[in-house]
Amino acid sequence: MKRFKSALLIIIVCLALTPSRAMTAVPIVRIQGDLLTLDVNNQRLATILEMLSGQGIRIRIDPRINPAITAKFNDRPIGQAISSILKSVDYALIWRKDRASSTSEPRLWEIRIFYKGQEARVQPLEKRSNLNVVKKGAGAYHVQDILLLRLTPNITEAALAALLDQLGATIIDAYPPLGIVRLRLPHGSDVPAIAKTIAGYPGVQTAEPDYAYPLEGGSPAPGGTWPASSPPSRPPSTGAALVAVMDSGLLPDFASSPFVQAAYDAVSPGAEVGDELGHGTQMALIAAGAVNPLGTGSESPAGSPVIAIRAFDDNGFTSTYTLMRGIDYAVQQGARVLSLSWGSETSSALLESATRYAAAKGLILVAAAGNAPTGDPVYPAAYDNVIGVGALTPDGNAWEQSNYGDFVAVSAPGLANLPVGYNGDPGTYAGTSIATAYTARRVAAILNQNPDADRATILRILGEGK
Repeated sequence: MKRFKSALLIIIVCLALTPSRAMTAVPIVRIQGDLLTLDVNNQRLATILEMLSGQGIRIRIDPRINPAITAKFNDRPIGQAISSILKSVDYALIWRKDRASSTSEPRLWEIRIFYKGQEARVQPLEKRSNLNVVKKGAGAYHVQDILLLRLTPNITEAALAALLDQLGATIIDAYPPLGIVRLRLPHGSDVPAIAKTIAGYPGVQTAEPDYAYPLEGGSPAPGGTWPASSPPSRPPSTGAALVAVMDSGLLPDFASSPFVQAAYDAVSPGAEVGDELGHGTQMALIAAGAVNPLGTGSESPAGSPVIAIRAFDDNGFTSTYTLMRGIDYAVQQGARVLSLSWGSETSSALLESATRYAAAKGLILVAAAGNAPTGDPVYPAAYDNVIGVGALTPDGNAWEQSNYGDFVAVSAPGLANLPVGYNGDPGTYAGTSIATAYTARRVAAILNQNPDADRATILRILGEGK
């Protein structure tokens, strides 16, 4: 397998630097290593930089600098490229090893653009990138023009080159742990149809769109006879079981909290982690023990240190490949629990493979069963290696909006008074997302007592309410 991973990376280096032959009217902004391909006409610099940010480059710039750019070149060294399009400014390129990468090579991490002698005036690029999500008819959401392939170990360089040529595609990224490559297709491609067409291509094990999943978290709770306040919170445990909360991120106000072990932006790697939606911050507070759900009482376990991973963009979407980035980061950081307070009816073979990979690396995965009582499976909760979580009211009864079915392994309190709103004001919220984050905290407490506990043991203890 190691030989295959090395060969895969060599193929990517050799082939991905060849620009697609497909012609398109939309701006082309693509970076591979230290090489930049640009085809823009009277495009504002901020727009170009936003597209680079979406490819994992952190951008810091003097906000006064935003000229219109017209340029067309292929695979030009990034320093030369910037010099050619911005003749009156200075720049700095910052390189470092990505902690979420399995390779040892440093990558371009940050570009700084400023007037000579005024580097102190640079600021983070204001707008974070969002996923370009589309939906055709009754099909599933997916990222526009992006195709994911899981390659077989015996694929040859010639076979992959022929496939790229046939599709007019460019490799823009790879996930070596599973042999997955991420392709950019010509603009306007029918990605689901293409995935079906090449599913049996020699050397291709799985072909899928980069499926997109909407964040459908908890909502303000209806009036009821619930307690007016939560039980007092407890300080986070000093145990080693870290909880990775893969959600919409973390508000800057909480970034320096003692319970935050690390933060990572899987949508725009290298960007500062924020949370425009608030849902990720809500879940981090519950997993960390800063907030207890209603009805938990004094038996609530101590919170756990959390790793906040921004996997959903500002429009509330994530994608299969974005989630893979987040999983890889959680593994690299040594997380023991992965909290997934969301779900979708779209099932992805590649995402399921990523959850198997995470479980094989020692992660216990918990996911929300969904906030509609349909009985239909919701993913990732319904994958075999994930613990599906339903919600309870503070009096211990099933919450009426909680989903049900064989894939729901446990239930937990699902209402909480939260100091941060989700697309709204602070207040009392309800949802299986809350139950999931609280269950993740309980799993971490079990692992702190018994680091070798497997999934079956954890499910038994959760079922006993211990």
